[in-house]
Amino acid sequence: MAKALIAGSLLSLAATWPLAADTPRPPRAKPAARELTIVNASRHPVYQLRVSPSDAEQWGEDRLGEATIPPGGSFRVQLGRSGDCQFDVQVIYDNIGQEERRAIDICRTRALTFDGSTMVLPPDPFATPRTVTVANRAPRPIHQLFISSPSAEQWGDDLAPPHGIAPGQSGEITYRGACAVDLRVVFDNRAAEERRNLDLCATAGLLVRPGWTTDEDIHPAPPPGLDDVTLLNQTGQTITELYFRPEAAGDDAEADLLGNDVLPADGRIVVAFSRGTTCRFIARILHGGDRAASEQRGIDLCRNPMVTLGKASGAG
Repeated sequence: MAKALIAGSLLSLAATWPLAADTPRPPRAKPAARELTIVNASRHPVYQLRVSPSDAEQWGEDRLGEATIPPGGSFRVQLGRSGDCQFDVQVIYDNIGQEERRAIDICRTRALTFDGSTMVLPPDPFATPRTVTVANRAPRPIHQLFISSPSAEQWGDDLAPPHGIAPGQSGEITYRGACAVDLRVVFDNRAAEERRNLDLCATAGLLVRPGWTTDEDIHPAPPPGLDDVTLLNQTGQTITELYFRPEAAGDDAEADLLGNDVLPADGRIVVAFSRGTTCRFIARILHGGDRAASEQRGIDLCRNPMVTLGKASGAG
């Protein structure tokens, strides 16, 4: 009974609405045989090609089948007879990168070129997350930082910390991907520098040294003050205490850099350390209990604020 009353009310309301025929629709071209030539001007072969009307919700089937479009090649897509002119086109390259064009009027455009300039690489959910410390030893702040695969044609998202990386400071960058990457840093004056084919599995940190593009005089070291020092424990044992002293000083050690913390084997920690105007230091490493202490010499914090403890160390 209630449903009948509701239906009657809806019919009464419908009588007061304008007819659907009163709503204008976009003009539709006469049905004709549609075709579109896809030109591959990128450096990658195209493995899949999809074309669908712009008002469709799905891309539809791959138009290439077993074929590919090599770099510099082309492929003619037969779309059959249709009154539609607006089509969306998607290509997928051999590196799984995707590139799309939307609302292409194929009634006026008979050829469409893809050059890879807007290629997007989908995130790999199985890619290993990696963290790397970037130390800025250039005299300019780093405002942007990009890490991408060497095969990518776009740099992707800016990975720099929200406030950048000031001279003499460090920041941790996390990305997902392989060991081999390309790196681009952009300074506050918009000068940029790139490094290609870096192996981030071979190092836990990147040092942006003076000599990168800055448009300023190069200083040999940042001014005195607190530096972020990254400590990597490769001794094979937990470090319970750690002291740095200048090479030219006596045996009096500074305060324990770890404080209340300990540094487990294969662990990493970033500590604040005031080096003054000194560059070269000796580390005294203690493992707790009755285990012997050790010393590590030749630590140059002006050249590299990332110290691997356990390399070239001798008995204390």
